[in-house]
Amino acid sequence: MKRLSRKDLEAIADRVIRAYLKLPEVVCQPVYRIYPEILAEKLLGLKIDYQHLSIDGTILGMTSYEKVGIELPGCDDSGEVYLLDGKTVLIESDLRESVEQCGRRNFTIMHETSHQVLKMLFPQDYGAKPHEKPIHFCRANTMRRKPISDWEEWQSNALASVILLPKGLVEQAMSLFGVQGGIRMLNKVFAKEDYDRFVGMTELLGCSKTALAIRMKQLGYIGEDYLDNPYRLLDVEEY
Repeated sequence: MKRLSRKDLEAIADRVIRAYLKLPEVVCQPVYRIYPEILAEKLLGLKIDYQHLSIDGTILGMTSYEKVGIELPGCDDSGEVYLLDGKTVLIESDLRESVEQCGRRNFTIMHETSHQVLKMLFPQDYGAKPHEKPIHFCRANTMRRKPISDWEEWQSNALASVILLPKGLVEQAMSLFGVQGGIRMLNKVFAKEDYDRFVGMTELLGCSKTALAIRMKQLGYIGEDYLDNPYRLLDVEEY
């Protein structure tokens, strides 16, 4: 499998975004966010479908590079399976039914789409060996997982982040919400004004708070990140 650096992935994302901006659905319009459905379907010719993927909700999306049948929770004992045809991005249907899940849905679509982008660009390096797994899953709570245990999943995560949140659109959102200089401390309790602006940015960009915080930290626009626990600021280390 090809191991791409973050710089490599930024270059790939730039190519994808430039092609996306030339689509008839996008060109000659103000652009404030990247729409994953348009990118996947109109630019790459993929199909997006929604099904319940797991009983406990831990699987958010999946795709494959070839035809493969999978059994979903809704399948009965008759042996009926869902056919992934190698060009389908399958997303957990609960993500479509909740407005609050918009950001997570967008990232999941982009994550699975990124698998397909890498396969298109490097067909001999992805899914070409018999022992490689035929289906790629996007699971809940994988964005911050360290150390890296699966390089292909890491690369798809990183590429999804850069395509969904390109530097130019992030900086445009920062300007619109008055945080051009960045956010010194992301904390909804002790820095509420900046936090509220940050939340407004996520709504404009169509992403989750976690995804934007990670991307802005990569770009050097967030100092201290207390998104997970604002009261961690008060923790005092005992000697």
